[in-house]
Amino acid sequence: MYKSSKGNKGGKLGIIITAIILIVLVICTNLNRNIIDIIVNPFTKITMSIQGGFAYLGNKIKGNDEYFTSLDSMKKQYDDLKKENERLVSENQKLVALQAENKTLKEQIGISEKYPEWEVVPAYVIQKDFSNYSKIIVINVGKKDGVENDMTVVTDSGLVGYVVSAEDKSSKVQTIVDTASAVSCFISNSDKSMVTRGILDSNKKIKGTYIDNDVVINEGDTIYTSGIGGIYPKNITVGKVKEIENTQNKTNRYVYVETAVDFDKISSVVVIKNQK
Repeated sequence: MYKSSKGNKGGKLGIIITAIILIVLVICTNLNRNIIDIIVNPFTKITMSIQGGFAYLGNKIKGNDEYFTSLDSMKKQYDDLKKENERLVSENQKLVALQAENKTLKEQIGISEKYPEWEVVPAYVIQKDFSNYSKIIVINVGKKDGVENDMTVVTDSGLVGYVVSAEDKSSKVQTIVDTASAVSCFISNSDKSMVTRGILDSNKKIKGTYIDNDVVINEGDTIYTSGIGGIYPKNITVGKVKEIENTQNKTNRYVYVETAVDFDKISSVVVIKNQK
């Protein structure tokens, strides 16, 4: 009997101990999960933040690379456009030079056909000095081209002036609109002479004076060089009568002549060296 009672007590105690162990294990398991969650979650958040930071930094670096790549592309485009612009400017300058050369050749051909007895030197206008008191042009030919002082300068349209100073590679020309200029002329319907001079406030008109009383003048009459004075050959067109001013003293009457040459646009001329 004693042994049996003891055996029952031992069995019950074993069951109780086993149940307690199971309960403790369950509690510990749940407790460990909470503790793990408490401990792991902050680290998870930190890890996520670090990963997010690296991702953001990577995107920024990638964005900067794209930005600098864009800058390099823009710089290349700018350099290409700059080179293209320089090429176009160069071609335009060549075109302008060819046009000027073509115009000069036409001037020379026109002069040669109009005055076949003249030997001429074509030239470009490289400088203009026009003021109220001085109207001078500089051309790109000089002594090395056979140009000398007092040689006549013309265009296909008419008289420009004469060389007042010839250097080795350039020459200064006093135009007929210069106030110091004096040209002996005659009117197309008369053989009587007159003298034209430049006036202060115009590059397009000159004043004709010393007109004989018996000379009939009409607006539109053409004025030519008379050949008197030793500088200008005869029969070069000077211009046309634009205005006639009659005074009480007929000996003081005068006319305004519109020049055949447009001095505001003059770019090429020819110098008359001599007669063939």
